[in-house]
Amino acid sequence: MNFKVNIDAAIEASVYVLNRVPSCDIHKLFKILYFAEKAHLAKYGRPITGDYFVAMKNGPVPSFVYDLVKFVRGDKAYFNIGKDVAKDFQIVNGIYIGTNRAADTDYLAASSIECLEESIEICASLNFDELTELSHDDAWMKSDTNSEMNVLDIASAAGANIGMLSYIQSNMENQNSFSWR
Repeated sequence: MNFKVNIDAAIEASVYVLNRVPSCDIHKLFKILYFAEKAHLAKYGRPITGDYFVAMKNGPVPSFVYDLVKFVRGDKAYFNIGKDVAKDFQIVNGIYIGTNRAADTDYLAASSIECLEESIEICASLNFDELTELSHDDAWMKSDTNSEMNVLDIASAAGANIGMLSYIQSNMENQNSFSWR
């Protein structure tokens, strides 16, 4: 079980990071989003975006955002989310990602921005290998390669206690018990 992806929050969190980190590569964007999501789960018991992370060779990768990147890069022919996001992002040399607009922070809670800023502070100056090593945490190690990482393992790797893990589990169950999406 996982949270449902908040598409708008995932897009705007990505744009927010790209506004703050010049010359950002795709790997760095993914790691910043991972560490922000991880911290937010442990502190507040809820996700920033709800995107689920896949344990890949070079660390956790946000599934929805990765599909978005593949679409913008031209690796994925179809990506229907009800809005034209391709115009908001540019991929350079298949590695670097940028945006031509400011993030709409109406889709991001103050706590989300706080955790994104903390993650940017930690990750912005790290290189590929350093980010990969840092992201190979307990949650990543517990996951099979190319499989979905467990949200509770991610929160636990950030230091969430038993009470917070129970709260996160309840939040996931409650969100998934409603059928409006």
